[in-house]
Amino acid sequence: MYKSIIAYSLMVFAVMEFTPLQAETIAITGATIIDGNGGSPLKNGTLVIDGNRIIAVGKTRDIDVPAGARIIKAEGKYIIPGLMDTNVHLFIEMAVETLAKYEGQYDKLIIEAAQVALKAGVTTVFDSYGPRQPLVDARDAINLGEEIGSRIYLAGNIVGYDGPFSGDFWPDAKATTSPSFVKKINDMWVQDVGRRLVWMAPEQLGGALEPYLKKDIDFVKYGASGHSIGEMHFLTFSEKAQDVIVKTVKGAGLTVQTHTTSVESLRIAVEAGVDLLQHCDVTGPVVVPDSTIKMMAERQIPCAPLTMTVLGEEARIKFLKVFGASQPEANQEFIDSIQISRQNVRKMLDAGVPLLLSTDSYLNSKRVEEWFGISDAVESLTVLGEGHFHWLKAMEERGMDAMTMLMSATRDIARAYKIDKDLGTLEKGMIADLLILDENPLKSSGNYKKIHMIMKDGRKVDRDTLPTRRFLTQAN
Repeated sequence: MYKSIIAYSLMVFAVMEFTPLQAETIAITGATIIDGNGGSPLKNGTLVIDGNRIIAVGKTRDIDVPAGARIIKAEGKYIIPGLMDTNVHLFIEMAVETLAKYEGQYDKLIIEAAQVALKAGVTTVFDSYGPRQPLVDARDAINLGEEIGSRIYLAGNIVGYDGPFSGDFWPDAKATTSPSFVKKINDMWVQDVGRRLVWMAPEQLGGALEPYLKKDIDFVKYGASGHSIGEMHFLTFSEKAQDVIVKTVKGAGLTVQTHTTSVESLRIAVEAGVDLLQHCDVTGPVVVPDSTIKMMAERQIPCAPLTMTVLGEEARIKFLKVFGASQPEANQEFIDSIQISRQNVRKMLDAGVPLLLSTDSYLNSKRVEEWFGISDAVESLTVLGEGHFHWLKAMEERGMDAMTMLMSATRDIARAYKIDKDLGTLEKGMIADLLILDENPLKSSGNYKKIHMIMKDGRKVDRDTLPTRRFLTQAN
């Protein structure tokens, strides 16, 4: 990730050097500023931006606005850092016809998805499973200013899992797809760090991982437990193997996180020293033991739960009973997990475990929405551009403090990914990613939807134009 930040800084410098618009000085005046650090909101505040960085924040009376600065009057508004999502999938298409139709253009679909996220106030996303090279191409195009969209950090493949047309995801597609196309798609995702690594001894893993760590990725995610229905309770890697993965990745200067869906995979990942736990609330029919939660809290390991609203839970359970009718026992794991998740999140909140906004969201074509019944979903986490609002509402329902909730969607995510020197708060020297809201987000989670303006890299986002090119978002 560190090399990505350096590359990003160089890209921004180049764009600022040759694009006069990005060198504009802007002063946003009169707003209540909630900087993301947890302190009291700053009423009647002024925030000054030069280029893509914040150069001053304070009481309006104490700020000398530079001559010639463009003034944005924001009396009665609220300024917060741009939102972040720890876990999205900008391109995880399941329809074979879509994969075939847009072959060679996946980066364009990823940019479309990044624009959908940005339009909804998510200025930074972390893509934890997807086709590495198209993600790199989209990320770089956005960072260079060639395209607009949420800032992208990417992992590529989940270490230990195979591609979309494998037993880890959607194996049924192989029945109607040519072997050559199946291999091409799977290889694009797997990048030689799939299930073959699961067969290896711990002492072999480090060497097998190193070539992938030298590729253009920003962080690493590995599977601590199985992904598909019926395998979520199985361990993917042993304790020793996970120790090797974590040490190898950290030794390469990258952050490491894990997909975990059982109490044992969670415990092992915590003891291995991961930087972030994805789906830490998902543990099937078993509540996370107090000893594991205590360890998470003591080590302050951030956890990204897939917390659903009450309405969302009810809709998902109804959907699973229909969709999983052919595998009732395995499908019951999901239903039980939803019900147990509520208890896990409550226990983690009480213990002081850092919880981060996470949606697992993606952009679906209309065909897939109809196929899975997603178009009828209620308050679904997995709908890109909407899921983050539902997560915030869900955490409000669970009793999370309003300021803690704001930080869980901004500063605390930046800290988990070790990019908090540039992003996550509204302070002098930080990149100017921010939202101006019409209502106070500390009063109600619903106020996060009341977006007056979005700024990314110090420039106003023209929301009405997004997405600029429609592929998966186009009408039937």
